[in-house]
Amino acid sequence: MNHHLSIWIATISIGVFPALVQATPTASSFENPSSMTVRRSLQLMAQGRQPIYLQVPQAQIQELRSLGMRVAMPINVPSGMKLISIEGRSDPRFGRSYLLVYRGGSKCFAVEGTSGGIGGVPAGTAGSFKVQNPAMGKGAIEVQKPGNPTPLLIGQWMSRGPFYRVVGANYKTDGLGADLANCQDLSVKEAVAVSESLRFLDLAPETMAKLPPNTVQALDPNSPTSAGKGYPSNQELTQFKRNLKSGAYGKGTSLAAIDRSQRQAFQATIAKSNPTIAKFVGAWSTGDRVYYVYPSKVKSRVCVVTNSGNNGKLEFSNGTAISRELSYQSNGMYWVDQPDVLASRDIGGTLYPIFPASSAPSLSALADFDYGFRNADCSMQLPGMVGAAR
Repeated sequence: MNHHLSIWIATISIGVFPALVQATPTASSFENPSSMTVRRSLQLMAQGRQPIYLQVPQAQIQELRSLGMRVAMPINVPSGMKLISIEGRSDPRFGRSYLLVYRGGSKCFAVEGTSGGIGGVPAGTAGSFKVQNPAMGKGAIEVQKPGNPTPLLIGQWMSRGPFYRVVGANYKTDGLGADLANCQDLSVKEAVAVSESLRFLDLAPETMAKLPPNTVQALDPNSPTSAGKGYPSNQELTQFKRNLKSGAYGKGTSLAAIDRSQRQAFQATIAKSNPTIAKFVGAWSTGDRVYYVYPSKVKSRVCVVTNSGNNGKLEFSNGTAISRELSYQSNGMYWVDQPDVLASRDIGGTLYPIFPASSAPSLSALADFDYGFRNADCSMQLPGMVGAAR
C-alpha cells in the first residue's frame, strides 16, 4: 500500500512480564513476582481469583497508551524472551496499528494489532494449528514450508475489530518489523500458547491511578475486567426512579406474558444454585444496544455478550454479580427493586435504564466465544433462543 503513514518506534528492553495476582478480588497486597509463575496465575484465573497484573516500566506504559487504540499483549511468553520494541503507525484509510516485538536468544515474534484493512491469510503448507483465545475467539497459526515467501509463521486475525495476531520472523508491514530480522520462529506449540494468552489491557486513567507504579492490568474474560462504578448513591437512585416514573426515559420495552413466564422460571432455577446472579440473567436492551447475561456454575460469575446496533458485532466479557451490582469491563448494572428494569451506566456516565428483552443470539453466533464460555463455566442457553442472532 502507498498510503501516507505516520510511524513511531519506541525501543525498550524489559523482562518477561511476571504476573502479579491478587490473593483475593478484594486484597490490597500483591504477591512477589519472583514467586508467581504464569502457570500459577492461570490456575488462579480459572478459580476466578483475578485480575492479573503485568510489570511494565512506566515509560513503556506511556508508549502503549500513545498507540491510540485498544492494546492486547501476551500474559504468557517463552522463557527468556523480552519485549524489545513498540512500533506504531497511523494510516488515513485504515486507522492505527502497532507491532510489539519480542526477542530472546535466536528466537523472535511480534504481536500485531490493527484497526482495519486486513486481508486473508493463506493456509499453511506445513500445517494450520488451531488457536482458542477466550478474549478474542478462534484463530490459527499458519506455517509454511521452507522456500515459501517469508514470514513462514503467521497467525490468522482474531477478534471482531480491532484485529490481533502473532507473527513470526522476517515479518514486515508498511515500514514496521525491522527488529524481526535475523532471528528464528517460535515453535508451533509456543506460537499457539502466546496467541491464546493475548489479553486486552485496561489503560484507562481511572484504572491506572489505582495501580502501583510500573503495573498494568490485563482484562481477562474469566473475571470482572475492571471495577464497576459502585452502586449508585441514594441521590442518584432517587433521580433515576423519578425520571423513570415521569417517562423521561421513554416507555422502554415490555415482554409478552409467555416470555415473561419463561424468563421468571429460568431465573428461579438459577436462583437455587447461584442466587446473586439470578436477577441479572437474561436479555436486556436499551436503544440500539442489547445485553445478554448468561449464568455460570461459579458463584457470582456471569458471562456478558453485548451487541451494539451500530455495527451488529457481538462482544464477550465476564462479570461478577455481588449483592445488587453486576460489574463487567468498566460498566455496571444495578438492581433497583423492580423486576422489569435495571439501572446501568458506562464508565464515567450517568444512570440509564435497561429493559427485559426476549431475543438471544443463536449458538452459531456464539461460536467464536465457545472457549470463553467453557473457561468461565457459563451456560450458552437463555430463554428465547429460538431465532437467529440479532
